[in-house]
Amino acid sequence: MKIFPKTFLYTLVLLVLIAGVANGLIYTLMPGIYTKQKQDDLSAKTDQLVKQLEAGNREDIVGLMGIFAASTQSNITINIGEEEYALTMWSNAAESNETITSYVTVTSNTDSEVSSSTADPFIGYNSESEYLKSSDGVIVSVPGSSYGTEETVKHSFTMDGEPGTLIVSMTFAPVAEAVGVIVSLLPISILLCIVIAIAFSLIYARAMTKPIKAISNETHHMTLLERDAHCKIKSKNEFGELAANVNGLYENLLSTIDSLEAELKKVAAAEKAKTDFLRAASHELKTPATAVSVIIDNMILDIGKYKNHGEWLPKCKELVDNLSDKLRDILDTSHLEDISEPCITEDLETLCSEAIEPYLIIARAKALTPYMDWSASFTVTVPPRLLCKALSNIFSNAVQYTAPGGKFSVYCKGHCLIIENECTPISEDQLSRLYEPFYRPDVSRSRETGGNGLGLYIVETILHRLELDYSFKPMVSPKGMRFTIKF
Repeated sequence: MKIFPKTFLYTLVLLVLIAGVANGLIYTLMPGIYTKQKQDDLSAKTDQLVKQLEAGNREDIVGLMGIFAASTQSNITINIGEEEYALTMWSNAAESNETITSYVTVTSNTDSEVSSSTADPFIGYNSESEYLKSSDGVIVSVPGSSYGTEETVKHSFTMDGEPGTLIVSMTFAPVAEAVGVIVSLLPISILLCIVIAIAFSLIYARAMTKPIKAISNETHHMTLLERDAHCKIKSKNEFGELAANVNGLYENLLSTIDSLEAELKKVAAAEKAKTDFLRAASHELKTPATAVSVIIDNMILDIGKYKNHGEWLPKCKELVDNLSDKLRDILDTSHLEDISEPCITEDLETLCSEAIEPYLIIARAKALTPYMDWSASFTVTVPPRLLCKALSNIFSNAVQYTAPGGKFSVYCKGHCLIIENECTPISEDQLSRLYEPFYRPDVSRSRETGGNGLGLYIVETILHRLELDYSFKPMVSPKGMRFTIKF
């Protein structure tokens, strides 16, 4: 079952149960509560009457009895000294709806009835709400009815030094009739409760399920990885928090997917680079290996000039040594990705000084003019061995290909390390291929000069791993090349 009908049914059943329990409680508790309230009220008014009797005199008795009887609809009997005062407002024998007429009588010990006409008369009411008086006493008329529970309260008091007794009898209103009215109204009450419960349940179920449905719809779009999927609930309750959490989770998911795609592209590029490197390396190694094999075969067969073994054996050794150097460089290059080294924070001048020292000796031997300026040096946080390997290749190329008598410069500017050397600038069409393994742009960078075409490939691999921006561009004045690393 879907959440809307389930929420509606649960809410409706709960509200109907609450309404039923409430009506049941009214039916069962009302008589008892009503009786308790009447008893407390009678007790409080009786205490008040006792205080008034103790503070008054006998001339006030009839008036106080009348006022009390009118407010409580009770029978009162007061005994004080040899006199008895009685006021009857109702009779257990009265079973019809006829008017009951009651008199205030004063009786002495001789049981003779004495009229209380000398006292202040009590003004009562009849069923037509007309006031009645009698020369024999005070007449009070009240509607007759079927009476319910009788409650009697007895108090002792003292008036003018004489002890007295107050007896109050009260029959509570016919509770059974009130209960009957409640029972007769119960179907209408329950029907109204059910109608209200249905309306409220619909409103409540809609209010509760609308945001859930909205979140469900948006998460369906999110499962399809739609970039514009977004839960638009702005409330500050739990639904709003849930929507915000779903949005945050989806954004993190998209970010993770983008990162994985970027990593996959990097891995694919790295795999392609390795494949290209291995292809180029195999081609680079094939030529000297083939040359050595041909020379040795010709020497074995004593063909032509190869009969002179003393001349060609040193050449074979030279080719083998060159092949061995290439193999070492290739192996070192292939292990660059496997180097794991912690980063340290060091001044750039210190790192460069360690890497450039042997190339300064070569520069002086070639009569080059080295220029070093570390006045703008700054600290960097890098793996030192990897950075020094890249710097060594850059310094090596700069010193090796600087024109004789030319200038070789290393200095800092901003957060950049700049290496310049005066030489014939490389053309734009060759610059794009400089970082390919074993690529040599011109004759000056041939095998005879010692270059193997791996220097800038190694530099690019290391700087990419360290996530450092770099550029290698020609200079106009003076003519040459400039390598810039931005930290």
